[in-house]
Amino acid sequence: MTGLREIARSAQFATAGGVALMTAPADNAVLSAPHPVHHVGLDAVAARRPLTEAPTTGWRFLVTTESTAVASSEVATDANGQPERFEQVNEGPYVQSTAWTLRDLAGAPEVQTDTYEPHLLKIPGIYVVALWLRQLDGDGNLFVPLAPAPDFLEAGRVYREDDLLDRLAEPARQRLEFDDTPQS
Repeated sequence: MTGLREIARSAQFATAGGVALMTAPADNAVLSAPHPVHHVGLDAVAARRPLTEAPTTGWRFLVTTESTAVASSEVATDANGQPERFEQVNEGPYVQSTAWTLRDLAGAPEVQTDTYEPHLLKIPGIYVVALWLRQLDGDGNLFVPLAPAPDFLEAGRVYREDDLLDRLAEPARQRLEFDDTPQS
């Protein structure tokens, strides 16, 4: 099995088809240490299932040049969590937001007393992307919505899981109830 770094490095950052066009030459790009990516469906959020049960669906690398995050690169995983294929390169707003949030959290009092591992949590049905700080020695996980965040969340604010679910459950229920079948 090819390793995560090899899969991510093999991805072309600028393709003829226009998948993504990096703003810096690829030979200056450096990949960060990867962090797991988790996806959560609206049913799970509406039912207030623990976010910590979200399956790992990939690994994400930040692509940096000098001291600036310019893109992210994701590798999808199979059902066993093993790297399966290159998935995407993204230059969108969550790239810089991730870098800024990680920088800002380094001095935050909430993270000074324990050890955390960064994960990325995606809830596409309600447009939520959050940095998940998984506590390594306990269950005091923290979640920080990345900018841009929907109006029911505050980007950059540190939420405990119950507090975050309080804010997510109703928008998830509303989205699930929305009738989006084509009307004649």
